[in-house]
Amino acid sequence: MRNLLLLAYEAAAVLLPGLVLCAALYRRGGKTGRAAPPLLLLLFAIYLFGVFHVTGAGTMYDALQRGLEWNAGQVNLLPFSREADPMGYALNVVLFLPFGLLLPLLWPALDRLGRVAAGGFAFSLLIELSQLLNNRRTDVDDLLMNTLGAALGLLLYRALAWAGQRCGRKRGEVCEPTPALYIVALFAGRFLLFHELWAAGLLYGFAG
Repeated sequence: MRNLLLLAYEAAAVLLPGLVLCAALYRRGGKTGRAAPPLLLLLFAIYLFGVFHVTGAGTMYDALQRGLEWNAGQVNLLPFSREADPMGYALNVVLFLPFGLLLPLLWPALDRLGRVAAGGFAFSLLIELSQLLNNRRTDVDDLLMNTLGAALGLLLYRALAWAGQRCGRKRGEVCEPTPALYIVALFAGRFLLFHELWAAGLLYGFAG
């Protein structure tokens, strides 16, 4: 039960900023662009929460606890310079498949291989850099495999579109909120609001 409460707190930290952002934009009446479908935005937010949770993205409280110290062994900048890990590579690819699938589904203007790959690269880089704050490994191999996963996700999206399951919006249409703003808002929510050690201390009765 306590594990579920901790997970619910983490989910709320991620999802609430997205809900606030969408509510603020929808209240404006879509003056600068068409609103992205709410259910798809919620699905994308849940996916982002899952990525943050699985990867252990760093937070402000990790930085405050550990300081900004990191060691050279924590970072690998040479592609495929370590022992090959086929399972790890495959999991990193699979992790970002939904990113490449949902991005153009929500924002049709991003239905370009270069744009989706760049988006996957930037999102992966955000996570990898945040992991410097909590003593997790930051590896260029993860960055490359995540980017590949996003690109393959776009191909899956196009295959589904070819099969007749494309949404009815035009390919070049701009929807709100913009993908960068939405992703950054959800990441910032977890970064600023999720204090795992404090919450665990409350739930399990130890000093955080």
